[in-house]
Amino acid sequence: MTFKLSRQQLQLLTVGIIAALLLVGAISWKAYGLSADMSPREMRDAITATVDYQAILFVNLLIGFSTLLMIMQLRGDALRVLLTVGVALIFGYLMTMLFNLDASVVFSRGEFRVSLLSDAVPLTSINYGDELTVELNDPRAETPITEVTHHFTGTAGDVVSVLAFGAERRSKLNMQLTLLDNAGNVLQENLDADDAQKRTFRRYLQSDGDAVVEGFVLPATGFYTIIAKPEADTADVNAEFTLALLSDNAPPVTLAYGSDPVGGIFNKEKTDAPLTTATYKFSGGKGDMVTILAYAFRGETDLDLQVTLKDANGEVLAANNDASAEQVESYRPQLKSTQDAIIQNVILPADGIYTITARPEPLSSSAQLRETVRATNKAYDAFLFGPLSRLNRWVIWIRDALTLIMLGLAVAIVFRAEQFSLGSEGQLYFGALVSAIIGLYFGNVPKTILVPMALLSAATAGFLWGLLPGALKAYLGANELVSTLMLNTIATRFYEMVLTFQLKPPDAGYTSSEWIPNNGLLAPIIDVNGDQITIAVFILIALVLLAWVMIQRTPIGYEIRMIGANIKFANYGGVNTRRTIMLTMAISGAIAGLAGAHLAMGIHRKLILNISVGLAFEGVVVALLARNNPLVVPFTGLLYAYLRTGAQMMERDANISAEVVRIIQAVVILLITAEALVSLFQQRRMKQRDKLMSSQGDTPAPAEGGA
Repeated sequence: MTFKLSRQQLQLLTVGIIAALLLVGAISWKAYGLSADMSPREMRDAITATVDYQAILFVNLLIGFSTLLMIMQLRGDALRVLLTVGVALIFGYLMTMLFNLDASVVFSRGEFRVSLLSDAVPLTSINYGDELTVELNDPRAETPITEVTHHFTGTAGDVVSVLAFGAERRSKLNMQLTLLDNAGNVLQENLDADDAQKRTFRRYLQSDGDAVVEGFVLPATGFYTIIAKPEADTADVNAEFTLALLSDNAPPVTLAYGSDPVGGIFNKEKTDAPLTTATYKFSGGKGDMVTILAYAFRGETDLDLQVTLKDANGEVLAANNDASAEQVESYRPQLKSTQDAIIQNVILPADGIYTITARPEPLSSSAQLRETVRATNKAYDAFLFGPLSRLNRWVIWIRDALTLIMLGLAVAIVFRAEQFSLGSEGQLYFGALVSAIIGLYFGNVPKTILVPMALLSAATAGFLWGLLPGALKAYLGANELVSTLMLNTIATRFYEMVLTFQLKPPDAGYTSSEWIPNNGLLAPIIDVNGDQITIAVFILIALVLLAWVMIQRTPIGYEIRMIGANIKFANYGGVNTRRTIMLTMAISGAIAGLAGAHLAMGIHRKLILNISVGLAFEGVVVALLARNNPLVVPFTGLLYAYLRTGAQMMERDANISAEVVRIIQAVVILLITAEALVSLFQQRRMKQRDKLMSSQGDTPAPAEGGA
């Protein structure tokens, strides 16, 4: 027997082989961790050093073969499948851009600090709320202190009180206070506190010699001087006294030369009034050279800052948006990147109060768009290449694909019979439950017996649960969509009940069964740090071949195709449609049950809540993309599993929700549905045209001649 390929088939075969080889090469290149700078010998060593490298190559060859099958089976529709996924990916990219519209916020949100550096002596030595203790006439000092002078900055209208009191309760000191303005004019003097003042300030004033300037209203914004010294009768007394500057007003300055950095959080999330601009004041003297640093704190390296220095009149003396690389090196560890800001070595022109303003650097619309695109590209890089970035991620992709391909096969079979059954979810749950129970309770049975027994039990459970909606459809005319959705709920709740009340260990921290014994698990062919690909690969190969043979080469397959084409015509042709519908849905259920067994025996290795997480409904997308062709389902299952795994990598690496893949899934379904609607519309137009032409052909021709 000879096979002769047409020219078109030869072209398809050539394209398919080239595409398959390219795909196998690209995936193997990433899976084995190869790079272009390796020599052939180094590449060979890297391949052989990879765990289970032969099995990895075998799986990659299967991926390439599935690509060849897709091209040969779908022909021109193969391009339409890829275009459908491509359009969905483009739409997903746009949706990801929407998620990233606020990507530029990283440049304006985060914790920051501002530091003021100078070698000059600060003009002020005391601030509101300070208490300074000094020892007068210390005989051990080389130059004993006989009086104290301090300077402070005040704002016009501030109410201040100045106290000078002995550090001990029965101090022998008799203090006096003088308050002067910046020109040296005496504003207030006090020798002794009266009784009322002692009561008002009883926390501080404890002896008759204490002095106080109470409730003085500062006449102007500027510098003030406090002079505290003993009166003449106690000028030689050796004792300690404390000088306190009290005010209920906010301090006019918040920074001083060499003081600890100040700061906060710009644009903090979930805040009614987020900080957008930070303002700090300091007292500066004429000729002082200062350096101001504004920098991101606690690793907020994306925060982009700008800083401005203004004089007492509000005029800008200096401003800076970005530090140079040299400045970053000079002022480490405060400055960490050129996005930090610095005003370096500015000489102050006069005595006064200066203002430092720090805020995130404003971004232009083009910069915001550029950052959105950059963040989206980063997310899509993780999405499209993440599943191949490490070998364990490759394993996760293939493992997920095995389940999706089984479910895609299950859905494709019932869809070929035009039965819109969504019962794979419930059948999967029953398959997982039964296979796990067999593994848990018969763990001492040899693996060669136990694993086939568990798989057969899972297939039987799925078969029977699929037979039920088939019987409801065949004999009662029940809508298969409604009945399977309701049965899914029953199966899911039954699974949860058995797991929670029968299989969950008493001391378990969360709802799950015991680990299935090793004898009840599918044997691994690839094991990467606990992430395994099992013999489910071979089970899947057998399922794909059997499904194709059944559909294309058996009487039941012919009946399924007949019912799918026209159920009335099938009835007229002698097909037992009731039996075929029941059997189709039951066979579909058996395959879905095996998918559940793979989850329990090959992936989780125990039962957990939500073991499926809607996988069966994603099997619908796999089947639709494959045009319900069993030989194409492996490719579409691999493709869709790749998108699912990529979405997980995108969420992990780029902090973008994995629900983006749901958007892509929805677009795929919409495009396939739209394609079907267009096809249906075209068929109706053709029927109307044929009917019109037929009616015109039946119209009698006018008689020749006349009466």
